[in-house]
Amino acid sequence: MLKFFIKAVTRILSTDFFAKLLFGIDCSKSTAGYQIGFSTILMKKALKKLVKSNDKVLDIGTGALAIHGIWIRKNIGADVVATEISDKYIESAKKVAKYNNINIKILKSDLFKGIKGRFDWVIFNPPFRNRKDSNGYRIVERLLKDAPENTRLMIVVNAFYANQKRIEETIKNNDYAIKDTITKFLNPSKVYIVEKQA
Repeated sequence: MLKFFIKAVTRILSTDFFAKLLFGIDCSKSTAGYQIGFSTILMKKALKKLVKSNDKVLDIGTGALAIHGIWIRKNIGADVVATEISDKYIESAKKVAKYNNINIKILKSDLFKGIKGRFDWVIFNPPFRNRKDSNGYRIVERLLKDAPENTRLMIVVNAFYANQKRIEETIKNNDYAIKDTITKFLNPSKVYIVEKQA
């Protein structure tokens, strides 16, 4: 029953109407399927709280909408580089950004591969299909191992799709400290603010 409810809510949120209502972004030009869920909404709260206009942000795995990258540029004014591994999602994200008159760089990359420069924040919503999806945890571990020195990370995880305790252990086991967590009442997600241990 709970899974059905979560899927139903996600399906409702993943409409052009709610993308516009929640993020102020017209996603009607997306050429690929997309999903807006609890983690997407909670990440916006973390971005609003922590990202400053003079920051440089790397949005890893930006998806078909580049919704966080576009929202940051439009509402905070920070410089954004968005990456994605899927050509289909890159094409869609570029169309959505262009249609919304937002200039962000969208590149093809697997995590940090080929990415140059220093970033104040790296944001990531790992691709979990369900709580038993080991691939998602491996990707988080790769992210932590490959992250440049002195980079602050925001990792958002939905408890319906990933075991948050396991994520926290993965963060700590890779010499990172959880500096803060962002939560919201009735939202099953958490945004972890993490930095490399000194």
